[in-house]
This record gives sequence, C-alpha cells and structure tokens, in this order.
Amino acid sequence: MFLKSALLVSLVPVSLGAPYVNPYFGKYFHGQRTSADSSSQGNIYPVQDCSAFINDNPEGSWSGQNTSAIPDEYACCYEWMGTILLTQFWNYNTTLLEIAVNGTTQEVVEAELRSSVESVHDDLKRTFTIHGTWNDMNNGSYTEYCRPELEISDESDNITHVLVDQFKEVELYEIMSKYWINAIASNVDNLASIALWEHEYNKHGTCMDTLNPSCFTGNYSHFENAVSYWKKTVEIWSQLDTYQFLAQADIYPTVARKYRLSDIQAALQKAHGAEVYVACLNNSISEIWYYDLLQGSLLTGNYRPIDSLTNSSCKEEEVWYIPK
Repeated sequence: MFLKSALLVSLVPVSLGAPYVNPYFGKYFHGQRTSADSSSQGNIYPVQDCSAFINDNPEGSWSGQNTSAIPDEYACCYEWMGTILLTQFWNYNTTLLEIAVNGTTQEVVEAELRSSVESVHDDLKRTFTIHGTWNDMNNGSYTEYCRPELEISDESDNITHVLVDQFKEVELYEIMSKYWINAIASNVDNLASIALWEHEYNKHGTCMDTLNPSCFTGNYSHFENAVSYWKKTVEIWSQLDTYQFLAQADIYPTVARKYRLSDIQAALQKAHGAEVYVACLNNSISEIWYYDLLQGSLLTGNYRPIDSLTNSSCKEEEVWYIPK
C-alpha cells in the first residue's frame, strides 16, 4: 500500500511540454474580457441596437430583472427568462475511471503516462467541449421548444448546407464539428454531432426572444437566427477555457488521485467571477455550467456572471477528474 501511494503521488501532476493554449480561445470574441465580464463589444450581428433601452433602464434591462411590461420597440432587447447558461461536456474515458478506482499500481502508472502523452498530441483531450447555450428562469425552471415554426431539421434542411453554402460559415462549421460533439449525457438519441446542434437550437434557441427574425435588421435570411445562435455559443465557449481555469490551480486530469470538489469550484469561481455548477457522473467530473445575466440582446449584449442556481450533482467531497 505504501509503495502504491508513493508511486501515485509521484505521478501528480504529469506535465509534458509547454502549457496548452486553446487555439480558439477568443476567436469569436470581439471585445476585451476580464474575469467577471463576458460582454460582447462590436456588433458583428445585424440585430436591433439596444443601447437606448439599456441607457434608459440600467438595471431593469438585465434579463429577468424587470417587473414592468417591456415596450414593443424594445422586445428584441430583453430576455424575460432571467439566466443564460453556457454548458460544457467533459467526456472522460470510462475505462480509465475503472482503472483509477480498481486498478493495480502498475495499471494506474501505465494509464497515467499513456493518457498524459496522448493529451499532448490531441487538444480535444485538453478541452471541455460545447453542450449549448440555455436560458432558464431565475428559479431554475425553463421552457423549451417555444416556436416550432423557427426550428431547423438536418433531415429536411441540411444543416451542413445551411452553414457552409448558404451562410459561408466554413470556419464556424469546422470548429463546431471538432468541439461541439455529442455525448451520452446530452440525452439526444442520435449521437451524431449535428443532431446535438439541431437539438440545442430547437430546444433553447427558439425560446430566446432576442433571436426572433424580427430582431434582425436588413434582409433577414432563413435560419439566420439558428446560425447566429451557434456562432454566439462558440464565441462564449471560446472565452471559457475550463481546462485552463483548472490548470491554473494545478488541477489536471489524472487517474492517480481525487481532488476536493471545493478546490475545483474555487478555481472556476476565480476565473468566472461567480460560482459555477459542477456535474459528476460516477463521481467524476462530467459537465460544467456557467451562469450569467444578460443585458440586451443575446448576440450583442452584456453578460454578468452570477452564482449557480443549482447545487453540484457530485455526491462526495473528493471527486475524480478522469482523462479523456
């Protein structure tokens, strides 16, 4: 037992090469971000200008905070459901979890070294991937599939064609194909990634008032709101590099030890500026949710971090952070 413990301690953390920098961090973010500011500066989305509404209602323009009726002319500048969430997956390797829990010392050592080497050559193994952007009410409840007439279907509409050919969003499509990938935890029956994109927009995006076609200026193109939803989700995700937030606190994926849940939460709170929701599957980190209030449009508005409205699903104080 002493030998196994000594070997495992010597393995944590395993550091190979220079610190990893997400190549897409901030790629779609066009402003200056501080740890407590997720605001989007500069309008790359052709939607209604909300500056007058925000100036006239400095506090009441924050999502879910206005108890008065919103004038029709500002309907595109306010989300009545008060909370915006950016959610991420950590699809850990279940075989490695089994080794971490029940493996011999030799199996743990070999798995740790192998996963560390693999992570150097595959940035997906160092990336929390995209789940989606959601809008919840301040009590944690939510509506879904709000406007069937705005939904998109890959079967009938061909989402690849919409992104690549209709909107010329080739780079966005490539990023989504690599970093917005389906997982069992998504509860989407079809495990194809495009099915997840379709599901997230139809379930959540159609419930966002500021994505209504009437909110777009100029000549609105069919599915412009769906493409804008996906693009904004990638933009926000690219500035929430959870792997690096944890690495800055010397918290790395490993089969050699557990981490205190409170240490993980503290590292993420320091980076985000508010408490972050941590989900576990089999007592191993599987998902992260960042909560914000929104001022103005989802696409061009200001984001203010708020504490998670949901307690962690991790049942123990010490949890695994298993490699992919």
